[in-house]
Amino acid sequence: MEAQIPKKVKAVFCRGVGKPLEVAEDDVPTLGAGQVLIKVAYSTINPSDLGTLFGKYPHTKDPNNFVPGFEASGTVVQAGEGGPGAELVGKKVAFFAGANTNWGAWAEYTIAYAAACIPLSDSFDLVLAAAPFVNPLTVISMVETIIQHGATSIVQTAANSALGKMLIRLCREKGIKTINVVRKDSIIDELRSIGGDEVLNSESPDFIEKLRAAVKHYDPKLLFDAVAGDLTTKILKELPKDSIAFVYGALSGFTVNNVEVTELLFQGKEIRGFYLTKFIRKVGGNISKLPGIENIETLLTATLKTTFNNETNLDNINEAIQKYRKLGGEGKWLIKCSN
Repeated sequence: MEAQIPKKVKAVFCRGVGKPLEVAEDDVPTLGAGQVLIKVAYSTINPSDLGTLFGKYPHTKDPNNFVPGFEASGTVVQAGEGGPGAELVGKKVAFFAGANTNWGAWAEYTIAYAAACIPLSDSFDLVLAAAPFVNPLTVISMVETIIQHGATSIVQTAANSALGKMLIRLCREKGIKTINVVRKDSIIDELRSIGGDEVLNSESPDFIEKLRAAVKHYDPKLLFDAVAGDLTTKILKELPKDSIAFVYGALSGFTVNNVEVTELLFQGKEIRGFYLTKFIRKVGGNISKLPGIENIETLLTATLKTTFNNETNLDNINEAIQKYRKLGGEGKWLIKCSN
């Protein structure tokens, strides 16, 4: 039976950087070549969403009129003429939204490229599929990077985040040792219980001493850093020659402070950005070609499972954003986008 597609859909609109979001009805977005129309079941709120809404992340959308939201799950109801999405019609998908369009995922219906969709089995829970990209695919890409560098151990900051926990679990499965940096002693036992080899509190007076001991034991040459600020350079200074700091977030602000040039010149150390979009571009934008994607349903139910702490809907999105910001981006928010 062909899906009934409404003429108008409810969506969340950003009408300017930092302004309150507007919930309004608009025409169903028009499909272009290679795109599909999706009835959105669930989406999420991520730090990358806040970065886009408040002008910290670059994007190609109209800053005064776009629908936010990068990742979601739903059901494909229509495919653009002549495009590759016809085989997805009627199927559940996890998808990446907002590429080369003003329509993101925070809507009842939205558009996405067929190449940015991961087909799911009919029985798969769309809540589990609501957050397949920003964290899970980033972690998959991180582990692929670790393997490409021939590394057997890493350091990571913000290890108590949802992404940090996923990285611990996937590294453990791959036999990669992890030195995990957090800011509270209360989280140490939990991270050890899921496979963290070392868990260090960066606020502790003996942090550098313990970090040096862990580095001496595990010899890590890769750092995955979500904090930036002074912490990046503090850790990089303690790593061996030719180490690389991959910075993928900026919880402390959008600068890396006090980089010692001698570390870069004479120790061969590097600081690089780590951005999932780069990996997606390497496979021509076709997410299904990313390493490990063939096992995505298994990963999303176990190793890369997202636990949602809060749930909201499109109508209450501004309140949810305020709460999320107060918590400094901690905890995961699920957005129910349609009935």
